[in-house]
Amino acid sequence: MRSLLAALCLFVAGAAPAAERPTFDPKLGAQLRLDRELVDASGQKRPLGETLDGHPALVVFGYDKCPNLCGVTQQAVASDLKKTSLRPADYRALFISIDPEETPADAAAAQAEIASAAGPAGQSAWRFLTSSDGAGAALANEAGITFDRRKGIDQFVHPIAVIALTPSGRISQVLPALTFAPRDLELALVEASENRLGSIADHVFLLCAGFDNSKGQYTPAIWAALKVASLATLFGLGATVLWQSWGRAR
Repeated sequence: MRSLLAALCLFVAGAAPAAERPTFDPKLGAQLRLDRELVDASGQKRPLGETLDGHPALVVFGYDKCPNLCGVTQQAVASDLKKTSLRPADYRALFISIDPEETPADAAAAQAEIASAAGPAGQSAWRFLTSSDGAGAALANEAGITFDRRKGIDQFVHPIAVIALTPSGRISQVLPALTFAPRDLELALVEASENRLGSIADHVFLLCAGFDNSKGQYTPAIWAALKVASLATLFGLGATVLWQSWGRAR
């Protein structure tokens, strides 16, 4: 279902005129401004750096009244984070609105929608953030996201993904929306934490794994290399046997 929804989103985006098509070009290592102020669902205004408060984070940019993939992505992230071994107190999950017209009340309504998926403990990690001065949209632009507002239907056309941030606000990984698994979210947070989170198994896996951009998932790169080496060995043995057989025949 996640893959079908993602494919539908790409189809709709592809149907838009090229001049109006939003772009998504995040750069690993890009720095988001920590002094941009955002308002949470309770109405408290804080800089991004204070919201992170020394924690790694998963960030999704969108808008609270989105009728398309924003809510589905929130539910998926909340549900999958609950299946990881990480403590919600050790990370943040941020949904940052790109719509300057949205209010803390909109953020509170959206946050309530993920309550059952996140669970009581998991919900404590979430922050739904708005900004009437456009700080959310500015942060999205810093992350390499542009969007297009369709006033006729009162909707935004925008890419959506899960961005892993270090405690200092740098982009450490990007996971395409709805292609991730709980393990991918956990490893992204462990990687973003700069080795402060995660089990020994997590760190060993990261040492032996790579991020497959074509799949949007962490994959065991060493295992793949071993498979290639094994195939090369088999081909080599096969070639040797054929050569020897040919030699005897002569």
